[in-house]
Amino acid sequence: MKKSGVLIAVGLLAAASLVGCSADQPDADNGVPQEEGKPDSLTMLVTASPSADGLRALAADYEDETGIAIEFVEVPYEQLATRIILAAQSGESTFDMAQVDGFTMPQVVAGKGLLDLDEFIAEDDEYDYDDFPEGIKNYAMQDGVSYGLPLSTEPYLQWYRSDLYDEVGIEPAATWDDLFDNADALKEAGHYGAVGVYGAAGSAHHYNAVLVGLGGRLIDPETNRPMLDTEVAATALDRYLDLLEYGPSGTASATIFDAVNSFSQLDVGQMATLASGWWSTINDPEETPNAGNYKTAPPALQAVGDFEPSAVLYGWVASISQASPHQQAAWDFLSWALSKDNAEAFIDAGAPPPARISTTSNPEFLEKLPYLEAVGESVESGVPIDRIPEMAQIITVLSQTLNSIATEQMTREEGLEKAQDQLLNILVQSGRYTG
Repeated sequence: MKKSGVLIAVGLLAAASLVGCSADQPDADNGVPQEEGKPDSLTMLVTASPSADGLRALAADYEDETGIAIEFVEVPYEQLATRIILAAQSGESTFDMAQVDGFTMPQVVAGKGLLDLDEFIAEDDEYDYDDFPEGIKNYAMQDGVSYGLPLSTEPYLQWYRSDLYDEVGIEPAATWDDLFDNADALKEAGHYGAVGVYGAAGSAHHYNAVLVGLGGRLIDPETNRPMLDTEVAATALDRYLDLLEYGPSGTASATIFDAVNSFSQLDVGQMATLASGWWSTINDPEETPNAGNYKTAPPALQAVGDFEPSAVLYGWVASISQASPHQQAAWDFLSWALSKDNAEAFIDAGAPPPARISTTSNPEFLEKLPYLEAVGESVESGVPIDRIPEMAQIITVLSQTLNSIATEQMTREEGLEKAQDQLLNILVQSGRYTG
């Protein structure tokens, strides 16, 4: 996916501003008149990404088979969620399907932009939804309803330099204690032990990956109360920040692009939290001196908090517009394009395939994309970041506070206390948390 934290925040905040406007719109569930017969074409709203490229690669074959042309309208990422919501509010069908970031699903669903797909899924045995692990099925849901089909699956994984690990004689970490042991061993051998993301835009995603991997949560799923005043939140902050001493100069303000550049260009042994979607970039032999030596493993997990330690899931889903007059035809295309038979076509197009069980366990696919093994191990019990509309604002303010802590503008204790108050204020003002 490879989007900066700034673009994510801009897109989500713009979408959130429209959600309140949708309250007086008629509920299309499912009141949009459906046109009879086969349409000449279907339109899909996408943003620049390998996943969109994979869908484009399949479109010509689908037209040859069915006579239905698939047209793609590409918009900047930060406009994607807003365009979906506006279509629902206007009731005008400007597209039939859309590429949706799972992180934006709370806003888009609240804006009545997406069609409930549960009935389609239940009635289509050929699509074989049981070929997906539960974590992926849950990722495509909002409030227990399926609003998308898995398009790409990009959990935060543990990344490492296999040549440096072989040199030092270490293995990928199973726990956070192991991860720090590896960082020490790499540092003692003259390498950078780790690099991470600590900049003021998007660093909260990486702190959250540490927190969830230790059995914590940002928000209590039952009460919506912030949980940054817990012991596991403090432990996660220590683990997250203690890796700073192992990185290159300037890591305390590193953006995701800075961190990936350091990892791919310098003598850095590992990244503890990085989405699997970076695979083709980091292993590009034209761009990376050590391409081929970058490997992935499931994230380090350790039981500290009250929840099961898990990977954090990110990725795209493919959805059907609530305003489309061709909903059955749209389902027919998406269920065909994202079927197990087309997994190889996505891989050959340079796109991450949907993380079906049959895909992440296929030896031929694993040879082409070795990271799929770690994805398959991580997604069964993986969880998305907390699915509430306020999460965009939370990520923004928490990232800024984390950067202030990393750059020593405040202590860790002061920073966590401030972050807890910030999140509490956001959730109380929105009415999400009532105390």
